[in-house]
Amino acid sequence: MPGLRGFSWEPKRVAAQGDLVFTHSLVHGWGPGPTVIVDIFRLESGRIVEHWDVVQDLVRPEATASGNSMV
Repeated sequence: MPGLRGFSWEPKRVAAQGDLVFTHSLVHGWGPGPTVIVDIFRLESGRIVEHWDVVQDLVRPEATASGNSMV
């Protein structure tokens, strides 16, 4: 379980359509290095009723097949 010491959350993209909202973020302090997290929320009556996420260690652009950044 990650602690909060050194934790920072940098939202890079936030979008919503209908009852779905997603955030694409760069997080520090979750693991040994930077982490990319995508959270998807489904809302009903202004409340979160479902949540999905994808968590992956940051891969630098020069190490990706496309040469593009993950965030």
